Amino acid sequence: MQKLKKPVTLGMLALLGTTGCFAPQASNPIPSYDGARLYRENCAVCHGQQGAGDGPMVPHLKANPSNLRTLAARNGGSFPYLAVMRQIDGRDMRAVHGSADMPVWGWHFSRADNDQRDPGKQTQARINALVEHLQTLQDR
Repeated sequence: MQKLKKPVTLGMLALLGTTGCFAPQASNPIPSYDGARLYRENCAVCHGQQGAGDGPMVPHLKANPSNLRTLAARNGGSFPYLAVMRQIDGRDMRAVHGSADMPVWGWHFSRADNDQRDPGKQTQARINALVEHLQTLQDR
């Protein structure tokens, strides 16, 4: 009986050792996104190049866009990262941005790159990059 345990144990160890060879490899990392570029492409037309609410579309809008440079000042000096993220991803939708079902920029942030990366993580990476850029625009 004693001899039987060793081959079984060695066989199991050999099997466990080879499973690592067939384990799924880590997927490609999610690419990083340029928040300043995302801002220029999606937000600047209304909010202006520097976020002051003075974009070229202002004369054609029903409501004036927010001055994004004052987000921290309007929040007691602390940049409201999560609140801004919720505005962009549609969880706290403003009427001027469209409905939660179809925000004006939704097609862009939710599209997947033409690869096998996780589209949800890509969307989140885009939103994070944009929010981080908005944080750099704050008046000091």
